[in-house]
Amino acid sequence: MNIIICGVNGRMGQTLAQVIAETEGFTVLAGVDKDPDAVNNSFPVFKSPFECPDGADVLIDFSRPEALPANLGYAQHKNIPLVIATTGYTEEDKAEIKLSSEHIPIFMAANMSVGVSLQMELARRAAEFWGEDCDIEIVERHHNRKVDAPSGTALALAECINNAMMSPKPLLCGRCSRSERRGREIGLHAVRGGTIPGDHTVMFISTDEVLEIKHIAQSPRIFALGALRAAGFICSRPPGLYNMTDMIQQNAITNIYKDDGQAMITLANLPFSPQTIASVFSDIAAVGVKVDIISQTSPFNGRVGLSFSLPRADLKRSLKQLEKFKKDGVEIIATDALSKLTVEGPGMERQSGVAARLFGALAEKGIAISIITTSETKISFCVESERSTEAVGIVASAFYL
Repeated sequence: MNIIICGVNGRMGQTLAQVIAETEGFTVLAGVDKDPDAVNNSFPVFKSPFECPDGADVLIDFSRPEALPANLGYAQHKNIPLVIATTGYTEEDKAEIKLSSEHIPIFMAANMSVGVSLQMELARRAAEFWGEDCDIEIVERHHNRKVDAPSGTALALAECINNAMMSPKPLLCGRCSRSERRGREIGLHAVRGGTIPGDHTVMFISTDEVLEIKHIAQSPRIFALGALRAAGFICSRPPGLYNMTDMIQQNAITNIYKDDGQAMITLANLPFSPQTIASVFSDIAAVGVKVDIISQTSPFNGRVGLSFSLPRADLKRSLKQLEKFKKDGVEIIATDALSKLTVEGPGMERQSGVAARLFGALAEKGIAISIITTSETKISFCVESERSTEAVGIVASAFYL
């Protein structure tokens, strides 16, 4: 995916460029910045997106609101998606963004962090249940170079809370020079200093207790990674205005885990009877071995194939326990040096084609699957250990993790 970064010489633009350089499948085609020569980049940088070479798949904007007309114009002219990660827009700006989204897909979020999206959801639920009876305060902290205050994320949190209540509360930004008692407003307070990437705390304060919902960004990389994930998500979308909620709900897979040190035992031509199969696992359990993924073929001529994964350290003693089954013509095959990969996500239950996309991406790179188990929201499978890290990268790329 070829990307143009607007605001490339700024703090977030440089962070995004670094993340792209470290991420397979993404390339910075060009950058745009009001001061093109401020940083020595490895790609060309121009003052206007219209000077950029052709071939961009998406434009990611980490610049300033005044760059919006040029970015919208360029994205529509080239018919490419636009990811807007900038805040501080006026209502007129937002109306222009909405109008442009009728022609191209636009992803816009006040905060590109998935954690902040979860914070908003928790704040919404708290407001539905408790908001009318509480004083509500939002405190945000950012680095000393941030211009807008309060932050776009703080405003988005306040909007999310107000949308959840029957009677929305007015917003009050700071209390300097005010002498009257606190009203029913939502208070917003901005702190600026040092290199704080961005912290947001929402407080629901009643007479006897305080609920705090807090998100701490420990590195600006989380926003760059979120923007990159948004770029992957929006490139396959029709024209429209999308946000973090759309992306989170759409992604079928949200997590991937790797467990090295696995092995697999296959009993081929095993007599098909409940007693025989139960005996296999009874014998394994007798020596304290825990099996994981289990797979059985359909019976054929009274025989089945039975495979299961287990810790590699338990392979030898398990094989010793199963020696007795060889007398019935059973072939025992052992495979070590495996890793188990598990992918999960609530969207798997609602979407079809997840397995096809998952295993198709691995097959395209020639990665063989040894054994599989599934549930409504999870798929686990084993691959060769030496290619397990590669497999994680392939899955992450296929599902924009």
